[in-house]
Amino acid sequence: MNYTRRFFFIAAIFLCAISLESCQRSIGYSILLWDVPEKNLQDGQIVKVYFKSNISHVYVISLPDTNENFEIPLWQLTVPQSKKKAEAAAPRYKEFQHQYAHIKIDGLPVRAEAVNTSKQVYRLHKNEVVKILYKGRGQDVIMADGSKLDGEWLCVLTAGGTEGWCFSHNLALFTTGAGGEIVSGEMVENDEEKSDAILNQVLQAKWYPESYTRMLSENLIDLESMKTGYGFDTGTESGKVSINIKDRFRSANYGGITKVSEKVYDFTGTPFQMIINSADEIIVNYTGTENKPEAYTFVTISGDYNIAALMQAEQNRRTSEMQKLYNVDSFKSANYGTLTFTGLNSFSWSGFSLIVPNIISREARGRGSVSIKYLIAENLKNNFDGILTFNFDGSKKEVNFFYKHLNNSLKLEDASEAVIKNNVAISRGKNPTVLTFEK
Repeated sequence: MNYTRRFFFIAAIFLCAISLESCQRSIGYSILLWDVPEKNLQDGQIVKVYFKSNISHVYVISLPDTNENFEIPLWQLTVPQSKKKAEAAAPRYKEFQHQYAHIKIDGLPVRAEAVNTSKQVYRLHKNEVVKILYKGRGQDVIMADGSKLDGEWLCVLTAGGTEGWCFSHNLALFTTGAGGEIVSGEMVENDEEKSDAILNQVLQAKWYPESYTRMLSENLIDLESMKTGYGFDTGTESGKVSINIKDRFRSANYGGITKVSEKVYDFTGTPFQMIINSADEIIVNYTGTENKPEAYTFVTISGDYNIAALMQAEQNRRTSEMQKLYNVDSFKSANYGTLTFTGLNSFSWSGFSLIVPNIISREARGRGSVSIKYLIAENLKNNFDGILTFNFDGSKKEVNFFYKHLNNSLKLEDASEAVIKNNVAISRGKNPTVLTFEK
């Protein structure tokens, strides 16, 4: 009996020894692809792998120079192989060892191959972090204008274990230290802080209709479209958001501003929504009572522009031009009668029957009001001083003429077929009637 017990005791010790030996037996060596900062492990290190669990999707590895074992996700290691083969494979990852990247734009694709049309295997979010594994030779990325996009194809690994190819143009590379901290590289601003800063800047800015930029750059001030009160008011002091432009006024009280997506903000409890294109340009959406959407673009104006002063200067210019015509008693034409500018934006005209009804309507009487309503583009200024707009009593149709005023004569050219855009004449009509008057 004692012999039997001794036999089983020795057998148990033997089996346990075999079991312990098998637990420490390695299945190979792998290259670490992603830092494990809590264990002071960095990518590029070769580690010993003891076990693979397909159920838990982990490897069991040991810390170098210790007896400590721990689990690590399968995707963080290369496939285990002999130590010699692992060491031979390690130089492939050397160039970008400890190199990671933040994603600069939302929706950047990870592709199966280094080709811009290759299958998309993953879609990255802005500021997501990927590991740079190595560089590859791929197809050039061509922009819409035919030029090549700057960058190169890099094999990347996502934090979820997806491996594929990204073009580097939209990657902000950085280097990590042993503790996982960023030690160098291109830094990416915190999105929330950045968006809050931009929002605050937008709320403090003065916003004008987009057309103001064009009018100022071309020095063509349209007094019908430019007013000191036109623009978009964010209501930071009044709590009332409003749009005020030609033929449109929209306003509403709001309780706060809510960010609904990247660069998009709702004015709480109102039909207003704001899209921030940049610190200098926004789009304001307004949905009316009939669910009809309206969209308006507003801009800030750089430089020392005084809108009221610019408008007054333009009004003075037009008044001065009209005064030159008032200073002449009458202009006479053998074919088109007598035209007199009588002051206070009024005129009298007799003998114009030859241009009725092609230019002037039959209902028109020989008097009315005249003004400089439209502007002319730069390419027309050598030929004309501007456009005169006649409104005849008895007729609802305005009559426009390009005009050139010389010392002893006045030339009028029919502008009924001229191309006028944004109250600016940009081209003459085809085969227009020309009227010549003498002093």
